[in-house]
Amino acid sequence: MEGPPVTIDELLEQLADLIADRVALRLNGGNGGPAPVTEPDRLLTPAEAADRLKVSRRFVYAHRKALGGVALSKRALRFPEAAVARYLARRP
Repeated sequence: MEGPPVTIDELLEQLADLIADRVALRLNGGNGGPAPVTEPDRLLTPAEAADRLKVSRRFVYAHRKALGGVALSKRALRFPEAAVARYLARRP
């Protein structure tokens, strides 16, 4: 494999082009088309989160930060379904 000597600047430019192409591909959904549309995460009430976790509502309120609790108002607390699922997956 003999050929003309390649300078470090040429290699860096080729690498930069490859990285730019890879980033553009990922930003465009991986196949060159538009990015996939994702549905927003469903928000669970404290009772629903407690039911999924098989714990009391008191536990859910006490661990709201670990469960990703979101205060919608002073009286409304909700939990992203995906955050509750991640918490469940981490439990022994």
